[in-house]
Amino acid sequence: MTKEPAILRANAQFIFPFSWDSDCISQLTDELKANGFEFFSINSSAQQTKFYGEKTSLPHKRLKHYFMPYIEQILFPDQHQDKAINRYSKSFDRKCTLRTAVNEYSFNVHSIDLYICPFSVGMITIRTELTSNSNTWSLSDALDFMDHFRVLEPFITEEKGTVLQSGQGTYEKIQDFIFEELCPSVVPYIEKSENSQSTYLGSLPYFIDERMFVSSYLLTEKDAEISPDTLFRIGHINGYDQNGRPYMSASNPAYIDHYLQDHIYDRWSPGSFHVVSDHTFTKITNDVAQENVTAEEMVGQLYYNLILHLFYKIVLLKLSYSYSQLYIDQKQDKMEGLIRSIANFTAKYIFSEISSRTEGQELSVMMKDRFKIETLYKEVKNTMDSLYQNQEKLASKRHNSLLLILTTYTVISGIYGMNLVIEDWKGSISWNKLADYSVFEYISLVVALSGIAVGSVLAAIAIMRLLKDYLQKRKSDGID
Repeated sequence: MTKEPAILRANAQFIFPFSWDSDCISQLTDELKANGFEFFSINSSAQQTKFYGEKTSLPHKRLKHYFMPYIEQILFPDQHQDKAINRYSKSFDRKCTLRTAVNEYSFNVHSIDLYICPFSVGMITIRTELTSNSNTWSLSDALDFMDHFRVLEPFITEEKGTVLQSGQGTYEKIQDFIFEELCPSVVPYIEKSENSQSTYLGSLPYFIDERMFVSSYLLTEKDAEISPDTLFRIGHINGYDQNGRPYMSASNPAYIDHYLQDHIYDRWSPGSFHVVSDHTFTKITNDVAQENVTAEEMVGQLYYNLILHLFYKIVLLKLSYSYSQLYIDQKQDKMEGLIRSIANFTAKYIFSEISSRTEGQELSVMMKDRFKIETLYKEVKNTMDSLYQNQEKLASKRHNSLLLILTTYTVISGIYGMNLVIEDWKGSISWNKLADYSVFEYISLVVALSGIAVGSVLAAIAIMRLLKDYLQKRKSDGID
């Protein structure tokens, strides 16, 4: 490996996706407000300096007109809307320490964001910044801190032994720190899948378990060299190995070059690079003079670009997973609900053009490619075609069964003409005449009464189905 650049500033935002209980949104928002969370609005000037630490502010005017108007409606609603990505933020400014087997890191938790999104999707963002008396770190320090903090629950040997110390307690699991200290009030509203094999709270059976996604900003010394090795290590968040030595998970230069071609946005090279991978979205730069502007971008426009694409990926995975469950159940009402969800997502949320800026468009293309958005979307579109075919088969089978029943009644009724007993039903019914009925008259009576009952039941089912469809259309776009 080449010589590591010294890091003057390391900001990291850790993003944890999960699923809300879809029936508790109003109670959840009330709970958030009661515990100090504020609904984020780009029209609030007071929030521009509230959530990002002393060094960083976010001029909301930078967010305006960066995205297309139809995307702005989704990302920046004026008030809570069921069909928008709603952000609630809380400032903390909490000093903490993270001890690993190799090092000890001091950092501040500036704030957390909680996102309440359509389709019962939620995300938590924990906004942190490394602190030190010397105000410098090695690249390995910054990456090692991110690599350990993003592990919600350690399972492998290299991850165990991490201890987080904050003002209110000591935690051996990052998830305990999040849900016991940072946002304990939301725990009752998080959906825990019964089919999930993961033990940590809020895990999604169709998403990456155990680790959070990292969005970070790394400022190096002025004019420091940012080598291919550095960029590769950032993409894989390679910090230290078990022996405390800088670690890199590849040694083949050709492999590294190929990886960087797909994962690096180098419009402002050699001084600045964006790294987009399955684990991180990071900007590393040696442009000290533009520190504030680039830091604002990573908590502003580029952060929201990332949130939007993570939302796309989570929803697409959720829709695909829901189809895999329905393939086994074959329940008509759930199929209709899934078809409606796919149609809503396609029409209202996913668009080919995200940003009006060239930089935003190019980074959007990279994120779609890295998160496999197009591939997942094609799978979901194919899923909808399969659902339509299955629905037609079930409807055809149901119609054939109904036609058989009605035909049977029609044939029998036509044979008898319903004349054998119909005269006995006029006026007051003489029940004593039943004892004198012949076998055929009893058959006629049973056919007539059961026909009336079947007709009433079918009418009731039709009315209930219409009412159910009406109520489902009025509900939010979440998957039931």
